[in-house]
Amino acid sequence: MKADYIIRGGRVMDPAAGTDEIRDLVIQNMRIVDPGAGHTECPADRIIDASGKIVTPGLIDFHTHLFYEGSSICIRPDMMIAQGTTAAVDAGSAGTCTYEAFSRSVIGQSLLRVKGFLTVYSGGQLDPRLCEDFNPALYNIEKMERVIEANRDNLLGLKIRLSRGVVPDETGAGYLKAAVSLAEDLNRRLGTNLRVCVHTTNSPVTAGELADCLRPGDIFCHCYQGAGNPICLEDGTLDPKIAAARARGVLFDAANGKGNFGLQAARRALAAGFEPDIISSDLTIDKFNMPPYAKSLPLVISKYLALGMDLMTILEKVTVNPARLMGLEHQIGTLAPGAFADIAIFERKEKHYIQKDFCDDALECSEILVPQMTMIAGEIQYCQADFYL
Repeated sequence: MKADYIIRGGRVMDPAAGTDEIRDLVIQNMRIVDPGAGHTECPADRIIDASGKIVTPGLIDFHTHLFYEGSSICIRPDMMIAQGTTAAVDAGSAGTCTYEAFSRSVIGQSLLRVKGFLTVYSGGQLDPRLCEDFNPALYNIEKMERVIEANRDNLLGLKIRLSRGVVPDETGAGYLKAAVSLAEDLNRRLGTNLRVCVHTTNSPVTAGELADCLRPGDIFCHCYQGAGNPICLEDGTLDPKIAAARARGVLFDAANGKGNFGLQAARRALAAGFEPDIISSDLTIDKFNMPPYAKSLPLVISKYLALGMDLMTILEKVTVNPARLMGLEHQIGTLAPGAFADIAIFERKEKHYIQKDFCDDALECSEILVPQMTMIAGEIQYCQADFYL
């Protein structure tokens, strides 16, 4: 049987398999196949020369905002394909009253593989000037159960934001405990496995107090925020409750964004040996393709290269780990035979430029990953003009 495509001679970097080597990839009928299984014949015009390029699993952006036309902060998911992204998670743009519209109008219509979190406030994140109200007395539990039941295939958990100005200072941890308790109750009643994702930037309580509320598998996002109550103490040591939370299985997402990343906070945490489990962009309309902040996931990856992390380690946090959390391990986030052919090809290019954090502290960068091609389920959905000629 002939292959649909052969990607030839690229540097294949697949953290799921521990692979970093020059080799070919063979694609047949939506999936990656073993080149030794007789699929090596291919039409000449379907052979993609990736010499000198990096070939990775399609990137998975685990924290984005994608409820386009349902929230003023969101972007169209398929605009991310040109960035090498093939799957993404919306981090709670939709609430109980709006999630079904999000599922039908966005998830169901996107080339990108999309899943989401449900904000426990019924309206979701409608607009920066309309703050959510996380008073548990206002939760529409009956409607929430119906939404969760109808969206088991794409709903990963519950989302709550715990910033000053969003929740009252004196009750921040109480709101998070109520959301975790709600998730546990729903899991018991519905037989689900809902996680809780908590936004932690400028929390009214310490990072350790928030992490203390979370269960194994729950997600502490914006872990390198620097606006207030960061994960590292003033002496540079890690908050002991953060270390304890990681030890029991709480997950930490960088979820960089524009206002949710502090350069000094990140440097202190990395110096203390604390890497995030997930690296994501927190893309919203105010920073999508807008430098010098988190304009794309490749730019965020380049930020962590500048901070001293190696590329294979970073790739694990934008492929393997989010694929597992999406319930799609071995299907996406890997280039192993049998996986969907969700593939990104990059040029690793030397370029000097500046990235900035929420308070405009500058990080000097010297390289960037430039997307050349993005393939989803074996079909080319983006190609740079001067690549694959």
